[in-house]
Amino acid sequence: MVERVEIARDAASVFAFLTDPARRAEWDRSVVSEELLTPPPVKIGSAIRTRMTVMGREIEFDWRVTAFDPPTTMAATSTSGTMPTRLRFDVADTDAGCRVTATIEASPSGMLRIVEPIVAESARSTLAAGLARAKALLEG
Repeated sequence: MVERVEIARDAASVFAFLTDPARRAEWDRSVVSEELLTPPPVKIGSAIRTRMTVMGREIEFDWRVTAFDPPTTMAATSTSGTMPTRLRFDVADTDAGCRVTATIEASPSGMLRIVEPIVAESARSTLAAGLARAKALLEG
């Protein structure tokens, strides 16, 4: 699933805000906490732990950063959690600021496959709300 948002700020500022684990809970209300498990700064190979509330349940995901090219690209793959998941942020300059494209790919298995449409819609709406909040915070 892909969500996009236009933000009236420079790409470097937006990228830094969205990819800082210490700031994730500010813009993504599903996140209880996010922490860098490896020494800073974030880079390819960094490990990140996210505690979040999904559909009323608190869950934890560990991530490995697979791409990190400021201020344009960050990607991570889950190494633990309820289902294998990939997350990617692409930030591109525009005349009015920048465009953020966020992509989440999840591969539910077992019983989660039955509720995949519900999980997918929940993830999409959470991502859209988070990007809208990031826009409001960065432009406000």
